[in-house]
Amino acid sequence: MNSATQWFTGRNRRGIWIVVLVVVVGVVVGVAAIVWTDRSPRQSQQATPVLGGRFRISPQLDSAPAPRWTVRASDLSDEPGAVLLSAPHSLGRYYGYGGLMDAGTLIVAATAVPGSATGEAGLPVGPVRMHGIDPDTGKPRWTTDVGEVDGCGEIVLEGLLTCRGTHRVLIVDSATGRVLTDHTTDFEVMDIAVRDGVVSVAGRTADWQTAVITRGTVADIAATWRKTYPTPIPGEPVTPRIDAPDYFREGRDGKVRVFDLRSGELLFTAPVGHVFDGGLIATQVIDRSGSAGTVALLGRDGHRITEVANASFILEWYPAATATPLPILTGESAYDRTSGRVLWTNALIGLDDLTGRKGAIVGVVRDTVIVRSLDGATLSGLDLTDGHRIWQQPSPFANTSQFTRYEGITDASHLILTDGVTVQAIDGADGSPVWSMPLPPSGDSRLRSAVHAMGGRMVTTTAQEFTGYAAD
Repeated sequence: MNSATQWFTGRNRRGIWIVVLVVVVGVVVGVAAIVWTDRSPRQSQQATPVLGGRFRISPQLDSAPAPRWTVRASDLSDEPGAVLLSAPHSLGRYYGYGGLMDAGTLIVAATAVPGSATGEAGLPVGPVRMHGIDPDTGKPRWTTDVGEVDGCGEIVLEGLLTCRGTHRVLIVDSATGRVLTDHTTDFEVMDIAVRDGVVSVAGRTADWQTAVITRGTVADIAATWRKTYPTPIPGEPVTPRIDAPDYFREGRDGKVRVFDLRSGELLFTAPVGHVFDGGLIATQVIDRSGSAGTVALLGRDGHRITEVANASFILEWYPAATATPLPILTGESAYDRTSGRVLWTNALIGLDDLTGRKGAIVGVVRDTVIVRSLDGATLSGLDLTDGHRIWQQPSPFANTSQFTRYEGITDASHLILTDGVTVQAIDGADGSPVWSMPLPPSGDSRLRSAVHAMGGRMVTTTAQEFTGYAAD
């Protein structure tokens, strides 16, 4: 029970309510000062539609969902010995487990037949097949042979799978499986992005001393321009990466060069650690101890907007479903995603331990930011608009500790978390537990079973199979 709750429920309750009534009659502002501690978040969460978010499913799960289908490699491929590859990252080798890609209206899996061991990590695989899976039935809608590829982009934008080989750019329509581009390059491909119909490709020459960036279309990846950028430090390899739609960058530590992705012109050089989708850039100078060190938010031209107080490592990789633009939540404050203005401050969004400060956020459900305590024993809900705490509940997981790691999804009403053993759904409005279910065993001692938002549905993954769920 927090101090505000005790204030309303203590033995002086009657006198306090008399004072409140006087305030209601005399000073309307006084009402605003106290009503937020007893607001009904459930009502505000149901009032506005969700505009955006990540790791979000479409159906609302008010009770434990039921498994509807399970897919294994043999359900997708008729090749003897075919296995599920760990999409999207590891399509050139098999490491003993599979993964999926979320393509919005479809789920994409990849299969191949492993070859013999070569002494390197993982088994090399033969030609890859991609499969577009119906999220409601688990049945493949299309299968496409794509040959040898190394991996694909983490996020599928504009319905396009952006995949690469060492000297190959492959773009596939995720709705139909049709190959739109299969382009051989004279440079090593490292990153591909498609935004607003524009294709950007980053790579490097064979000696790793010169970055190559192209900008064009699906039909011609260099239709707009192709430019090269020699390493600023002779002998040091270049490692270009794309931060679409605004930037690409190259370099490491304190000397990261940030370029305009549209023109290819250099903007500035700084110790860049993260680029936000609103256009802001974070610099990070890591402390010698390995802690987060100092973090600052920069504008497009590199000018300093603000320094992040009590800095933490920046990781925006939690489920979110909000009706308003999600602010940057880092350090101990919320910052406007486009201007960098401080919106509110609450130190509960970060955790301090022996390794330094890290993020405490496990999810954002409409207008509630849900954070964990350092020992994992409690979860708290903070108001997204002003940062004050609106609820606190014990963790629904057993045997929690500071090392407990949560992964999850959201249906815009509940935060659905897993610790690798069970799934627990909590109401985002008040933190109360709603339902729980066990996860299927991972099938591999190296792996945790996981819960994902795929094709707008809840999907669990183990080493050898994927299971789709529907509202019961």
